[in-house]
Amino acid sequence: MPRPVSLFSVSPAAQSQPRLAGQPTQWALHLGFGVIFAAISLVNHYNFRTYALDLGMASHALRELSQLRAPLTTLLTDSAPTSFFSAHFTLIPVLVAPLYWLFGSWTLLLVQLGAILLGGRGVWVFARGQGAPLPEANLILAYFYSIWGIYSALSFDYHDNVVGAMMLPWLLHWFRERRWAGVALTYGLLLISKENMALLAAAVALGAAWQYRRQRQLVLVALLGALGAVVYFGLVTKWLMPALDYAHRPFQQLIRYQHLGTSLPAIAGQLVLHPQQLVQSLLVNITGDPAYDYIKLEMWGVLLLSGGVALVWRPWYLLMLVPVLAQKLLANDYGLWGINGQYSIEFAPLLALAVAETSRQRPPATRRRYLVITLVLAALTTIGTLYGRQSKWYNRENTNFLSRRHYRSPLNVAALHTALARIPAEAALSAQSNLAPWLTDRSKLYHFPVLRDARYIALLRHPTKETSWPLSVEEQMQQLARLRTRPTIRVVYEDAQFILLERTTIQAADEVPLPRK
Repeated sequence: MPRPVSLFSVSPAAQSQPRLAGQPTQWALHLGFGVIFAAISLVNHYNFRTYALDLGMASHALRELSQLRAPLTTLLTDSAPTSFFSAHFTLIPVLVAPLYWLFGSWTLLLVQLGAILLGGRGVWVFARGQGAPLPEANLILAYFYSIWGIYSALSFDYHDNVVGAMMLPWLLHWFRERRWAGVALTYGLLLISKENMALLAAAVALGAAWQYRRQRQLVLVALLGALGAVVYFGLVTKWLMPALDYAHRPFQQLIRYQHLGTSLPAIAGQLVLHPQQLVQSLLVNITGDPAYDYIKLEMWGVLLLSGGVALVWRPWYLLMLVPVLAQKLLANDYGLWGINGQYSIEFAPLLALAVAETSRQRPPATRRRYLVITLVLAALTTIGTLYGRQSKWYNRENTNFLSRRHYRSPLNVAALHTALARIPAEAALSAQSNLAPWLTDRSKLYHFPVLRDARYIALLRHPTKETSWPLSVEEQMQQLARLRTRPTIRVVYEDAQFILLERTTIQAADEVPLPRK
C-alpha cells in the first residue's frame, strides 16, 4: 500500500541511516539562501525594478481572480484587451488568488520564493532517498541553490514556469517510490504551470521511462504520462488558447521559430531533414549580427561548469532537458539563447538530481570530493556571471545581490510610493512599465503608451531605457511633452521624479503611436 505523501518524509533507506549532525545545516541552508533570494526579487520590487511584463500582468490577473472575475489582460501593447489565459495558459494564479488579499503586489514574488525553497527541500529529500548521508545531501542542496538559473530567474519579475520547475524533484522522488498521489499532484502542477511546460513534462516522463526501463509498471505509467502531456499541450495551444484570444489568433509563441516551420511537426521535420541546421542552431548565432556571437557558447560553458558533466553519466536527464534546450537555442530571439531571465530555471532541479545520482555511482572515498568540487565550480560560475556575461539585456543591478548598487535606487523610493497612493483605486490608468506592478488595484490597467479609455496617466519624469519600453527614453519624453500641451489633459500631481496626468475628456487623438518593430 503506498505511503501518504509528506513534504517532510524521506525514504526508508534514508531513514535507516545514522542520524548524523546535519539536519540543522539543512535548515540553515534553506534560511540563508532564502534570505539571498529575497534580497534579489523583493528588493527589486521595492526599488521599482519589476515591470508590467510579466509581474504587472500576472498580478493584475491575480487581482481580478481574487475578485472572482475572469482575468482580462489589458497590459499587452500589441493586443486589444484579451483573456489572460490566451497569452499564457497557467492556472497557478487561480490557485493562489486568495493570497492577493494578504500580500497584494508582493503575492506572486512570495509564491515564487516559496516554490524555490520547496524545490530545495525536494532536492534534499531526493538525495536522501538515493541513500546520501546527511552531509552529502546538504552539499547537494547547497549546489542546487548555487546554480545560476535560480538567480537569473529571480532577477526578472515573476514567472509561472519557476513554480512548475520546482515540482520536478518531488515528482521524480515520488515516482521512484511509487507514491502515486504525490506523482499525480506534482505532475498536474507541472502541466498547469504554463502551456509549454507540458512539453517538459512529456520529456521528463520519457526520461523516467528510460531510467526505469526494466520496471514495467513505471515504464507504463511514464509513457501514459508523456502521452497525456502531449495531448494536453495540443488541446491547450491548438484549441483553448486561440478560443480565449480576442481575435482567435493561433498560438503566438511559435513566432519565435517561424524560420524553421509553422507548426511543431513542421519544425521537427525540418530539423530531421536538415541536421546541419540543427547543429548550427544549437551552437552559433543565426542572426548574422556579430553583436550576438558567443551567447550560445556561453550558455554551454556555464552549463558544463555548473555540473552539466553529470548529464553524460545520467543521460535521461539530458533527454528531460531537450525541450528546454530547443526552446532556448532554436529561437530566432537572442534574448532566449543565453543565461538571462527565467529561461534557464529548469536546469537547476534537473542538474541537481543528475549530480545526486552521479555521486552515488562514484566510489565512497571520492563522493564527497566530487560534490565539493561540483559545488565550488557552480558557485564560482554563478558569481562570475553576476558581474558580467555575454548574454544581452543583462542588468547587473537587478541580479547581483553582492553589489551595493543592487540595494540602491536613483529614485526616491519612499516618496514615489507615497505619490502612487494618490491615484484613485479602480480608476482606469495607463502607467509606465515599472510602475504598473504597484497599480494593479483596478480592472483597466494599460501599459504606456497605450491609453485607450484610461482616465489617468502615471509616468516618471526621467525614465530609463528599461522603464520606458516599448518607447525609447527620448520618445517617452517627447510624448510626455505632447500630452502636457493638450487642453483635455491636466496635471494632477507632479514632483521632481513623478507626474500624474488626468484626461478630463477621453479623445482618440491622445493615443500615442507605438514604434514600429
